[in-house]
Amino acid sequence: MSAIADFRIIETSKLNQLRDNAEIKIEKKLFSKKTIDNYWDFLNANSKQLKDFDWSGYIFTNLLVFLEEKKGIDLMKSKHDDIADDIIKKRQNGTFILTYDHRQQYLDKLNPDNFTTNELIDFNKEFSEEDDPDLAKAEIEGIKALRDSLELLNDDTKVILLSIG
Repeated sequence: MSAIADFRIIETSKLNQLRDNAEIKIEKKLFSKKTIDNYWDFLNANSKQLKDFDWSGYIFTNLLVFLEEKKGIDLMKSKHDDIADDIIKKRQNGTFILTYDHRQQYLDKLNPDNFTTNELIDFNKEFSEEDDPDLAKAEIEGIKALRDSLELLNDDTKVILLSIG
C-alpha cells in the first residue's frame, strides 16, 4: 500500500482553523452515529493544491531524515510544530509545515544537482536496509517537489503544508 504526499499552499492565518478542523468527530444519536470530518473540505476551500507527487509519499520518511542528518537541511521542524503535532495526533498522518524561514535557509541547498542517487542509495541501505535505485530516484523527485514548493513562498503570510498518509 502506498501513501500519498499532498503539497498545498495555505495562508498562515488559516493554520489554527486547519487544526480545529483536523479532528474527526462522532455525533451519536439514539440509534445511529454520524462521522463528521471537515478537514479535507476546509483544505480544499482554503488552500491551493500544488503539483501532484507521482511517487509514494513514504519516500519522505527516509528523505527528510537524510536531508537533516547528511545535509543539515531540517524541514521536519518549524515555528508551527504545535499545529503540525496536533494535526498528526488527530489525523494519524505525517504533517509538515514548511515556512518562509525554510525557504531562506535551504532553497539553494535543495538544488537536485547537489544530490546523487548513489549517496541516497547508501543512506537508504544504512537507514532502512533498502537499496532500491527506484527509491533513490523517487527521493530526487521529492527534493525537486520540496524545492518547487518552497519557491512559492515570498513571505511569512503563507506556508506549505506537506501531508503524508
